[in-house]
Amino acid sequence: MTAGRHATRDGSFGRSAAGPMLRGAVLIALAFAVGFAILAAFDPPATRVVTSGDGGDEVTAPGDATTTTTAPPAEDPPSDTPAQPQAHDPAAVTVLVANGSGVAGVAGKVTDQIVAPAGFKTSAATNANANVATSTLYYEAGYEADAAAVAALLSPAPVTAALAEPYPVPALAGANLVLVVGADLSASVQ
Repeated sequence: MTAGRHATRDGSFGRSAAGPMLRGAVLIALAFAVGFAILAAFDPPATRVVTSGDGGDEVTAPGDATTTTTAPPAEDPPSDTPAQPQAHDPAAVTVLVANGSGVAGVAGKVTDQIVAPAGFKTSAATNANANVATSTLYYEAGYEADAAAVAALLSPAPVTAALAEPYPVPALAGANLVLVVGADLSASVQ
């Protein structure tokens, strides 16, 4: 026999390699079995949730019996719109009534007969910068609910809008709400 060569005719190579190869295959198979056992222990089987029409959820898992549970009521998703402001105490809200109808004395009548008796603070009646056909109730930010309360007192109810420059009156006089009485509302106040 020469160096670096095996005696192939006597079968010694097969005997020397077969034992370690068999042990390696057994160790690999054992490693796979242990790996699957570990995965099964830490990764629960997939479940399926089916919502039924009666408000319950049917949950099914492989090998498990079907169970029905009642789901808690769904909460409304958060809204991107801010919460509506609450109405203030009428005594803390100042209303300025402006005549935009062209009929003399209408703003004073609305102030004295409708707005003041409802408990709102009032500024002295004034004239609007321009005459209008449709009445509009302007409100400062945060006074939307108060504008709705004043509008409900009037018939026909005026349109409500945010107060912005240029103002519909020469001066706000500290008012939170500005009611511009148009021709539509002046006819019902006479």
